[in-house]
Amino acid sequence: MIDKSLVKFRFKKSIDTYDNSAVIQKEMAINLIDKILSNCGKEFHKIFEFGVGTGFLSKNILSEIKFDEYFANDIIEESEFCIRNIIHDAKFLAGDIEKIKIEEKFDLVLSNAVMQWIFDVDELLLKIHKNLNEGGYFAFTTFGEQNYKEIKETTGVSLNYLKGETLKDKCSRLFDVICFEENVQTLCFSTPLDVLKHIKYSGTNGIKAMNWTVKKLKEFEDFYRKSFSVSDKVMLTYNPIYVVLKAK
Repeated sequence: MIDKSLVKFRFKKSIDTYDNSAVIQKEMAINLIDKILSNCGKEFHKIFEFGVGTGFLSKNILSEIKFDEYFANDIIEESEFCIRNIIHDAKFLAGDIEKIKIEEKFDLVLSNAVMQWIFDVDELLLKIHKNLNEGGYFAFTTFGEQNYKEIKETTGVSLNYLKGETLKDKCSRLFDVICFEENVQTLCFSTPLDVLKHIKYSGTNGIKAMNWTVKKLKEFEDFYRKSFSVSDKVMLTYNPIYVVLKAK
């Protein structure tokens, strides 16, 4: 079960280290903009990005897409300062995207590596659909069921990642699915402890607090190295999904 208070706490702690650690998320932001340009165009009146974080996606929006108004949201209030350094006149809405009330309607809603943190995907899709202008687009990235599979096998802890086909089916109820792509990528680390540091510095573990003892840490290292080593490295799997939707 996702603990939103823990999600907020961990991302807040990692706000200074996120940019250097979240290499896959940074790549996903670049790729998502390419898919928007290919499928949706490059000029929009109002744009809304939720889960803006430190602004990976926002930087690419500013350089690649033309817009009149930009609205931004994040569960962490400090993200407002990050975004205003990128898009100075951005209108910032702090809070959980599943709970905040949104009055405006948009031509493009987008998010990068956020949807995996959502309790009720169906309800959020409905909410976004209501806040899109006719023929508006919703473009996002998330992660599939193979994401962090090594962590799940080692600790038994994992987000409830949706299968790609399940997510696609949910999207198709309210939207035309313009683009749906999924891939698997692997990062290599010197030690299992480096894997844990990577996850910590990117703030991407908001499931539950792990009470690491010396014994538990040793067991984690031994199992991880035995199970997920290639040559002298250990692996960590990412499973990015790219989605571009058009409101029906």
